[in-house]
Amino acid sequence: MNTEYSVEEERSGGIQVISRAAAILNTLGSHPEGLSLGAIANEVQLPRSTVQRIVAALGEEGIVRTEGAGGVRLGPMLLRLVSTIHTDVVAIASPYLQQLCNETEETVALGRASGRQIANIHYIVAERELRVVPKFGLNLPIYSTSAGRALLSLKSDLEIRQLVGETLEPATENTVKDIDALMQKVAQVRATGISMESGETVLGISTLAIAIDTILGHYSISVLMPTERHAAKLESVQQAVLRCKEALIGEIGKLGIGK
Repeated sequence: MNTEYSVEEERSGGIQVISRAAAILNTLGSHPEGLSLGAIANEVQLPRSTVQRIVAALGEEGIVRTEGAGGVRLGPMLLRLVSTIHTDVVAIASPYLQQLCNETEETVALGRASGRQIANIHYIVAERELRVVPKFGLNLPIYSTSAGRALLSLKSDLEIRQLVGETLEPATENTVKDIDALMQKVAQVRATGISMESGETVLGISTLAIAIDTILGHYSISVLMPTERHAAKLESVQQAVLRCKEALIGEIGKLGIGK
């Protein structure tokens, strides 16, 4: 008996199982609503019996779960493992935000929504004489900020109306006036992936933002600048912030589809 060949054969078989399990998990990650065993088999191009054996083993560890006729979903153990690896969004995002700040030469902020408001949980101030310096943790109206509207674009129209209500208290004379006008702006964000506002929250300041939909939650990334620089830099800032979004989602992991 060739022991060396047997060991190599066993190693090769183990790698194949890991590869197949990874393919199944990636497929389930793209279908949070769940998939049947047959649908998974079609997606990963493996026999249904093979998929069933792998899913059963993953299920015993809590990495996937089977919910009756509804199919197979990612399980709680996998989410706990992810949380263990990525416990600090700020730490993960900081290098990418710094790169965005360097590229745009403008202040960059990471935000998260809380009800009808949005707060900056981290920011990097541009190293230049005329710059925007946001207040850490300052709660701003979700409807008047580009970051807030970017995050609202991830919600349904009904959810937005229930959250914001019909009355929008103005932050400045330029603030969006009513819920219907807000819905039009949110529709534009959904169409372009980019949210913008000028002087709606603070006069003289324009912002541009995107939302990232990740396994760790929804966050916004904003570029803040004096309005007098906004028009001249708009295209380059848009490109830079979209590159930042793509890189960050690749690092953290994407939850939704098509955001």
